[in-house]
Amino acid sequence: MNLTAADIAKLAEGDLQGDGATPLFAAAPLEKAGPADLTFLADAALAAAAASSRAGCLLAPRGCEAVLKVFPGVVVYTKNPKYAFMLALRLIEKEMRPLPAPGIHPSAVISQSAKLGADVHVGPCAVIEDGAAIGTGAVIGAQCYVGRNARVGARSRLYPGVKIMDACEVGIEVIVHAGAVIGSDGYGYTSPRGVHEKIPQLGKVVVEDKVEIGANTAIDRAALETTLIGAGTKIDNLVHIAHNVQIGKNCLIIAQCGIAGSTVLGSGVIIAGQAAVSDHLTIGDNTVVMGKTGVIADLGPNQIVFGHVARPRLQAMKIEALLGRLPEMHRTINKIRKQLGI
Repeated sequence: MNLTAADIAKLAEGDLQGDGATPLFAAAPLEKAGPADLTFLADAALAAAAASSRAGCLLAPRGCEAVLKVFPGVVVYTKNPKYAFMLALRLIEKEMRPLPAPGIHPSAVISQSAKLGADVHVGPCAVIEDGAAIGTGAVIGAQCYVGRNARVGARSRLYPGVKIMDACEVGIEVIVHAGAVIGSDGYGYTSPRGVHEKIPQLGKVVVEDKVEIGANTAIDRAALETTLIGAGTKIDNLVHIAHNVQIGKNCLIIAQCGIAGSTVLGSGVIIAGQAAVSDHLTIGDNTVVMGKTGVIADLGPNQIVFGHVARPRLQAMKIEALLGRLPEMHRTINKIRKQLGI
C-alpha cells in the first residue's frame, strides 16, 4: 500500500483533519493500528475510545468532530467509514494479490472449438472442453474444469479446482472459490420396483452477474430446465443447493446450509448458517431464516424465523426460554397433583 491520508480522503469523499501528506502502508483493526496504518470507526458511540488509537489515519463518521479533535493522527470524516475502508482494502488487495497475468499455461488442455476472449488467464492443468466460451479478462485457475458448451463471463474468476460442468453458465464478474462444483447432477431417483433408478439430469445451472460462491459449495443442475442463482447473491463455503432451486437477487446464503429441490427464494433473502430448507417451498423477499432453523412450510416476505421447526422469531425464543424451566415446572406440577390427590 502506497497511499497518503489525502488519497484516502478523496476516495472516501470525506473531510480531512490533519496532515494529508501522512503516508500509509497498511490497514489494521482499530485497537492494533499503528502510525503507518489506516483503520476505521463504524460506531460514533465509540468515538471517545477511538481517540486513544495510535492509527496514522482514522475513517470516522461525521458528527464525531468534537470528540476526535484531539486525535493524534489524521481523521477523515465520511458518511460511511466501513464502506470507505472497504474501498481502500480493494486498492490494497490489487497490490497484495494482483490478478494473474493473461496467458495460457502450457499444461492446460483447451479444445479447438472452445472460444476464449481477450486477456484471459488459464492456469496449469486446467481443462476447457468443446464449445465452451470464456469471456474477456476471465481467470481460470489451476486444475479448473469448464465443461462442454459451458460459459464463463467477462472478468469472472474461478479459483483453483473449480468445476463448471457441461452447459452451465456463469455471468459477468462472478467469483467462484476453490473446490466449488457448478452443475453436478441433481439428486433425482425413482423406485418403481424397490430399486432406486437414476433420473437423468438434463438441465443446467445459470449463475447471474456479480455472484460470489464459496469454497466447496455444490450447486446441482436442474432435471430439465434451470437452477438459478440471481445477480448479486453471495453464497458462503460448504453450501448445497439442489436441482431446480431458484434463488433471487442479492440473497445471502451462509455456510453449511442446504436448500432442497425446487424451492424458490425471493430477492434479499438471508439463510443463516446450518439452516435447512425443505423442497418445493417458497420464501418471500427479504425474509431472514436464522441459524440452524428448519423450514418445512412456505414463508411470506419480510419475516424473521427461528427454530428447529421454523416459527415466528419471538414465539420461538419464548419456547426456547421455557425449555430450561421444564424440570422445575414438572416438579411443581407433580407436587400440586399430590396435594390435590390427582
